[in-house]
Amino acid sequence: MLPHEWIFGAFLFLTGLRLLVHGGAAATWSLVFFGCWLAGIAVFFWAERNSTPWCWRVRLLFYPASMGISFYAMGAAIPLLGNGKVDALLLNYDRALLGETPAVAWEKWLRPWAEDVAMACYVFFFYYLVAVPGRYCLENLRLFRKCIVGLFTMYGLAFMGYTVLPAGGPWRCLNFTTPLHGPWLLDWLLPPVNAGSNALDVFPSVHVSATLFLLLFDWQHARHRFWWYLLPCVILWFSTLYLRFHYFVDLLGGVVVALAGWWVAQTHDEATRDQPMLASDFNKPKVSR
Repeated sequence: MLPHEWIFGAFLFLTGLRLLVHGGAAATWSLVFFGCWLAGIAVFFWAERNSTPWCWRVRLLFYPASMGISFYAMGAAIPLLGNGKVDALLLNYDRALLGETPAVAWEKWLRPWAEDVAMACYVFFFYYLVAVPGRYCLENLRLFRKCIVGLFTMYGLAFMGYTVLPAGGPWRCLNFTTPLHGPWLLDWLLPPVNAGSNALDVFPSVHVSATLFLLLFDWQHARHRFWWYLLPCVILWFSTLYLRFHYFVDLLGGVVVALAGWWVAQTHDEATRDQPMLASDFNKPKVSR
């Protein structure tokens, strides 16, 4: 099994087990997580028997699908465990580090044009998350595998964080005197962005961790794209605080899980670089070096 299959699978299994042991309505939700876990195992064995490019793509694309299902299931399931949100804890960490959390400290710097720019870069995340892995999916299967291994190692660790330290973010838990307002983009995009949250997806920040991982990936494999996307990603990281989605410590957590995902992807790729990936590769003569 690939590293992300172990790590994201562990998140699915442990979350399902916690819900099952808790009982009641939580036990019902455990079926979603156990179902995704068992489906992942089934896809693994099926793809191992049929090592074709198409089967590999199905195997790797299973995890984006499982991520989407489990993300929204957590919103309903995790509160049933009875663990309260830890916004006060994260806020205290911010105040210990910075004196005040940026969402509050930067309130005086809110400007409609800046909020629109910040929102544009915030939603750039969704494009980057789909476009880059999608391109490797079509053009380079081995790099696609490396990308998915790292991304979903990162997602497995981040989602475990959501279940252990659930939090809603500053915009849900703090009072502000100045409402967010951007006439061109923010007023239109902020409601669906907020509605798309599962209300506990704060620590660590996946917006930071996923984009940092993809930037590291592009630095190694597509340097030109790295330079094109660096500035939007830096503004995106700023926007997570400026638009009140995250505490500063969430970004630190995002950096940690991004680096963990990158290390796992790089280590696995180096260890398997000379190993056949497709069934057809086993019949190719080895090239002497």
